[in-house]
Amino acid sequence: MFPFYFSHNLFLHLIYRPDSTLVDKIVKDILKKLDCRSSSANLKGLVGIERRTQQLVSLFQVGDFLKLGIWGMQGIGKTKLAEAIFYHVLNGFQNHSFLANVREHEESRNLSQLRKKFLSDILEDENLDISTPTIIPSFVKDMLSRKKVLVVYDDVSELSQFEFLFGGIDRFGRGSLVIVTTRNKQVLFQCGMNLIYEAKKLNKYESIQLFCQHAFKSNHPIKYQLGLSRMVLSFANGNPLAIKFFGSSLYGKNKNYQESAVKDLKQIPNPDILKLLRSSFDGLNPVEKDIFLDIACFFKGEDRDFVTRIMEACYPSAYSRIENLIDKSLIYISQNKIEMHDIWQHVGRSIVHYESPSKPETRSRLWIPEEIYDVLTKNNGTETITGIVLDMSKLAKLELEPVAFMKMRKLRILKFYHSCGRTLLLKGLLSLPDDLRYLCWEGYPLKTLPSTFHPRYLVELDMSCSHVEQLWEGKQDLVDLKVINLKNSKNLVRIPDLSSATNLEKINFCGCFNLRELPSSLQHLEKLTLLDFSYCRSIRSLPSFYKATSLTKLHLSGCSNLFSFPEVSSNVTELWLGGTAIEEVPSSIECLSNLRLLDLRGCRRLKSLPTGIHKLKSLEKFNLGDCSRLETFPEILDIMKRLRDLDLSGTVLKELPSSIHNLIGLKYLRLNNCENLVCLPDSLYTLKSLLHLSLCGSSNLVVENLFTAIGDRPVKQKHLPWLSSLKKLDLSESNLENLPTTIKQFPLLEELILRKCKRLKSLPELPPSLVYLDAHDCTSLEDVSSIKKLFEQELFCEDGSNRFLQLKFSNCFKLGEKCVGNDIDAYDSTSVEEVSSIKNLLKQVVFCKSLGWLFTNCFQLDQKAVRSPETPKLEMPFEHMVTALTDHLQAPPRRKNRIKKASLGRIIVTCVPGSEIPEWFDFKSLGSSINIQLPSEWWSNNSWINFPCFVASVAVSFPDSYNADCQITCSSYMMVSMLGSLLEVRHQTIVFTMWLPFISTLMSGIRLNAR
Repeated sequence: MFPFYFSHNLFLHLIYRPDSTLVDKIVKDILKKLDCRSSSANLKGLVGIERRTQQLVSLFQVGDFLKLGIWGMQGIGKTKLAEAIFYHVLNGFQNHSFLANVREHEESRNLSQLRKKFLSDILEDENLDISTPTIIPSFVKDMLSRKKVLVVYDDVSELSQFEFLFGGIDRFGRGSLVIVTTRNKQVLFQCGMNLIYEAKKLNKYESIQLFCQHAFKSNHPIKYQLGLSRMVLSFANGNPLAIKFFGSSLYGKNKNYQESAVKDLKQIPNPDILKLLRSSFDGLNPVEKDIFLDIACFFKGEDRDFVTRIMEACYPSAYSRIENLIDKSLIYISQNKIEMHDIWQHVGRSIVHYESPSKPETRSRLWIPEEIYDVLTKNNGTETITGIVLDMSKLAKLELEPVAFMKMRKLRILKFYHSCGRTLLLKGLLSLPDDLRYLCWEGYPLKTLPSTFHPRYLVELDMSCSHVEQLWEGKQDLVDLKVINLKNSKNLVRIPDLSSATNLEKINFCGCFNLRELPSSLQHLEKLTLLDFSYCRSIRSLPSFYKATSLTKLHLSGCSNLFSFPEVSSNVTELWLGGTAIEEVPSSIECLSNLRLLDLRGCRRLKSLPTGIHKLKSLEKFNLGDCSRLETFPEILDIMKRLRDLDLSGTVLKELPSSIHNLIGLKYLRLNNCENLVCLPDSLYTLKSLLHLSLCGSSNLVVENLFTAIGDRPVKQKHLPWLSSLKKLDLSESNLENLPTTIKQFPLLEELILRKCKRLKSLPELPPSLVYLDAHDCTSLEDVSSIKKLFEQELFCEDGSNRFLQLKFSNCFKLGEKCVGNDIDAYDSTSVEEVSSIKNLLKQVVFCKSLGWLFTNCFQLDQKAVRSPETPKLEMPFEHMVTALTDHLQAPPRRKNRIKKASLGRIIVTCVPGSEIPEWFDFKSLGSSINIQLPSEWWSNNSWINFPCFVASVAVSFPDSYNADCQITCSSYMMVSMLGSLLEVRHQTIVFTMWLPFISTLMSGIRLNAR
């Protein structure tokens, strides 16, 4: 018999049907539509679904055949999102079919039933049966190609599943929509999806709402539940399945049970959630399983290149296996680090735990300090153990016997970190496993590695801060070794023969103070890319690295007894030679055509530079800071396009070369503390790319006329556009009395630093682009009236920019009551009111979008000193920020509209002298939280105007030192709820740096815009 049968009778059956069949079809069609409505209603109210659905539907193009792929980790909400889209758009299609759990149907050998359902839904014939496993008849394909259909294939794991279900994905008519959900991103590429969307985890607001719905049957937690919620949500990290699971497990339990269960969340493996998620792990091949478990137990959050290097030494094809884990949403890359959701780490570690729940010595991997302690101190190690990673800070000390690792012959990964003298090997160490690929032992206590250890397979050796004097005697087979790190091993006196380490890429001996000589074998390592001998103070000479053609980075900073410039190949890109005893730079340096960074800072014997510096065409950063004997900088005889950062601070230069204009790409020029520098060349004005100019502490440089005359010659008007590219200007510790008025002509200037300009008396009108002004310790400063224009601009700014205006006038002892002049015209541009205090200026600041203040040590602004009969309510400047809201509500509509057009403020910060919280604060608390009950009328019409402003204040005590830098970080969490629904949770962190010898009051105002 033929495997399937079809003839013209099938077509007749489709066209001519008895009445009973037609009635059945109508009834089923009605029931189907009712079911769709019910299912659609069930999806309403699902946290986060509606927003994501609208986001994706907005991308659909009418008339196109769209193939949408949704991928992500298990439990992230792919199926719910596909369902929501399905019911949102299904009315626009002739037929539709939702095929759920494709992977499970294949595993249960039931995929043919799913295909039958698909054909029945689309062709509307329940009797149509195609028994061939791989072939769909051509007439069925033709019918499919004429239909505009909506199909969802949920949880697809293999391309072959598509081929079986309907012979490919491109079988439908114009305007059709096919949605595929999968854990494996690669499947979507294979199927030719033209729109791929990664399902996103819930944000913190959605997470807490979903958790509270399942744990407490409410939309927000009460006080004691807030801590529980934070712990669970930190672990679930936005995964809806995990949030619902943990929330449901807490529902109906008493407080003690809930608190106990949450504390055990990460420590005790949960078999229920393990069962839910185990299928993703079971679908991996053996190598992928091992890599997944290694990452879960040891390498989460580690550098991707590092993990790949270790995994490639342990398993075949590790690089591609890691890529597969990424595609299957089990791991992901963030800032070149391998990351894994906490849930998957929990799953991986649970799998290892259940290898032997009561006997850790028979598990494959150990990471729990207490278990490792027991295994090592009792010498219970076995061949089963392949990896040990121990955080020694969790143990007081660890005393090992010489045979501690004798039985662990298959140990591949051994890492002891945060040791700091906690590991004791009083009787020595007889052996380490020869199968080791990665050996990291911070603070290794012995003078050498065991003589019986043969590191044939070792890929990375990390023994920073160790007591090693030399690694081993004689020559070892090191063919797989790629990285050696003995940083800060202060007892190290010699490096062994490394000639057999032909694959060695990185060597780090930074801070090995007693290391005197380097082996000549280093110069023959053809794959070596990084050499770091920084602060090896005993090194006096170096071998030639001219033949090490792969070497790109050489670090020798702090080698204070190194007198000779190193010989390197032209492939070197970075040379760090700061703090060495080098007296001259050889002319041959011009041959380093790939050199991008040359650091000679602190080379106090260096007197001059070769004339061929301009030939370093790749040079991007050149640091000569604190070269205290450098008197001249050579002429730049040719254009240097790439040099963008030049630091000449602390030199004894008397002048800059007139050819500085050839540095056409220069962005950062630092001339700090150049006490012999008197003037700047006119050619400086032609540096079109210059963004930052720093002249701090160059006390003999004439800066009063910086923008109007240099070298006693007027600056031509045509030069001004080039200077206008400046974004940051630092004139700190100069002796200028007044800034030139032409500073306002530089519209890109954002930062102006005037710290410790002791003679500065006033500020001119500043450029409107300014966002940061630091006038700390300008003890003669009396007039800052010009800053009011910055307020006006900030107040009525409508361009939507995210500016944060910061003004610092700390230690400005003369900045007092009559320092401002005219008030800001906050309401009416035709009227200007004369005021007598900076406090009235502050009164308007509440409406600024973002504004930071620091008025520390301005004694005339002390909250108690400013009280007077005329201003009885104005106890401190910040009170104006609160009372201004009331004034605004009483203002005429014309005034309100001007403010409404602006983006109303979020946060304003100030600091003034004081020792107590103001009396006028309505709500006070000595704890770390405070509840504020808002009046019911705040959510009325024009709610944007009625939403209140909050002012938080804290009193901080400082040490008795005027010169002490004291930094404070204030973190706040504001949770807003209404009618039982969580509206917003806002986190704000503010950092202050102050120089106070007494108690100060620190305040911040937060205004939340109601939507």
